[in-house]
Amino acid sequence: MSVRRGIVLAGGLGTRLRAASGDLPKPLVEVGGEPLVAHQIRRLVAAGVPDVTVAVGYGADRVVQQLGTGEAWGARLSYSREDEPLGTGGALALAARGTVAPGDTVVVVNGDLLSRHDLAAQVRVFEESGAAVLLHVREVSDARAYGVVSLDGDRVTGFHEKPAEAVPGLVNAGTYVMRGEVLLGLPDTVPLSVEVDVFPRLVTSADVRAHRDDAEFLDVGTPEALEQARRAWA
Repeated sequence: MSVRRGIVLAGGLGTRLRAASGDLPKPLVEVGGEPLVAHQIRRLVAAGVPDVTVAVGYGADRVVQQLGTGEAWGARLSYSREDEPLGTGGALALAARGTVAPGDTVVVVNGDLLSRHDLAAQVRVFEESGAAVLLHVREVSDARAYGVVSLDGDRVTGFHEKPAEAVPGLVNAGTYVMRGEVLLGLPDTVPLSVEVDVFPRLVTSADVRAHRDDAEFLDVGTPEALEQARRAWA
């Protein structure tokens, strides 16, 4: 079996959340009695992925000091620091260098995402599929806040811009399982976005598949979403 590793993208500025969090780095905002990012770490460990790299940027020293080695969640944490904004793709490429081997199974989660989908099942399906990337997708009633994904069976054929009107759609739910060689092949161009730059190119050259799971998920990017998270993940 390939080695499993996790990467949590937790380096964003959290500008939209400042009204509720002040200068506190977004990964450390409290949800359910622990830092927001701890929910992602806990889920990775439960899915059989205890070796986790946290990609940090804004407030990096505070994040490292509070999370430490990850022992509190049964994880073995390491850190990747971006000294300037690299975009989600740039941060992912930086985190992969020196820690990921080509044959590894790498689970990538966004640090501001809360999800109840079955991550262990997504990892298992990926390892059985032979795909290069397995993307968590789900149906939403209003897709304006997300990029819409098109499929042919379980194969991803395209990523589309956020719709201008409130329409239902199948969307990228922000959790990816990828082969290490895909991450090691990311370009050095920065800023680089996973959603805008990386995935649309990958579908033309690699086997990118979708894992459908409609369990609850929440992007904690605004004060309103933070309050919703605190109620739902108490």
